[in-house]
Amino acid sequence: MDSHMEIDDWRKRIDELTDTIISLLNRRAEFAMEIGKLKKEKGLPVFDAAREEAVLAAVAEKAVKAGGPLPPESIVNIFRTIMEETRKVEE
Repeated sequence: MDSHMEIDDWRKRIDELTDTIISLLNRRAEFAMEIGKLKKEKGLPVFDAAREEAVLAAVAEKAVKAGGPLPPESIVNIFRTIMEETRKVEE
């Protein structure tokens, strides 16, 4: 990392990442809405516990491989919340 950067420079970078994260979350939610439509057509329930557990297990594995400063448990918690909130628009 660049030691010459100031706090405001880092904050600007964080703000840019925040914008990207919001865009990606909305894109993910749009995909989930499409899945919700297909589930309704097929008479399937919106909530699929087995699928969500499989996603969370995969997220934990990817977090371990990524080796970032956030532990896998934190990444899993974030994704659990993402899925809970996304489920609301999927219905």
